Amino acid sequence: MKAFKIDGKIEVEKRCWQKFSMEIAADDEAKAREKLMCDLGSRQGMKRRSINIISVQEVKKDKVVNHIVRYQLGVD
Repeated sequence: MKAFKIDGKIEVEKRCWQKFSMEIAADDEAKAREKLMCDLGSRQGMKRRSINIISVQEVKKDKVVNHIVRYQLGVD
């Protein structure tokens, strides 16, 4: 597994976008994007067309901040 930091925007109201940044543990970039879409869709009730991913970057295991992702990677 690898850690990815995903930056993007979500449409909270019509034509009103809010920036977000999330760390996700996944096997590759495509799976990280899919997991983000699923997570925001289930937790926030967002439609996929309301999510705009700007960048996806791989993060080194020792630089991960999110404690859940650290546990999934086995860092602790």
